[in-house]
Amino acid sequence: MKKYRWAILIVIAVVCVLLWLQTLNVLCDQDVQFFNGVCVINKFIPW
Repeated sequence: MKKYRWAILIVIAVVCVLLWLQTLNVLCDQDVQFFNGVCVINKFIPW
């Protein structure tokens, strides 16, 4: 069971990161000043 628990945790973590990056993309499209530094990094990640 412990192997499955680790796999589930990893999948949840990956999904959370992908959702967070999509949210950043939306904020970057709106040109929010606070996220400018993050947007520069995010442009190098192919989505």
